[in-house]
Amino acid sequence: MNDPIEIAIAVLIGVSSLGVFAVAGAFAWGLIKRFERPKPVIGEAEAMRLRQAVEQLAGEVSELHERLDFAERVLAAGREGNRLEGERP
Repeated sequence: MNDPIEIAIAVLIGVSSLGVFAVAGAFAWGLIKRFERPKPVIGEAEAMRLRQAVEQLAGEVSELHERLDFAERVLAAGREGNRLEGERP
C-alpha cells in the first residue's frame, strides 16, 4: 500500500463515500421537511378568542353536571318513595 496510486485511490474512495453520504443525507432531510406538517401560527387575538370559548364550554359542562346530579337525586328519591309504599321496583 505504499504505491502512490493505491493511496490516491483509497483517498478518492473515502472522499467519494463522504460525498455520496452527504448528498443522500441532504435528500433525506429534504424529504422529511417536505412531508412535515407546518405548525399553525395564530395571533394573540385568535388565542384569546379560543381561550374564552374554552372557558365558556367549561362553564356549560359544569352546569350540565349540576343538572345531571339533580336529575339523579330526583330519580333516586322517586325510587325510594316507591319502595317505602310497598311497590316493587
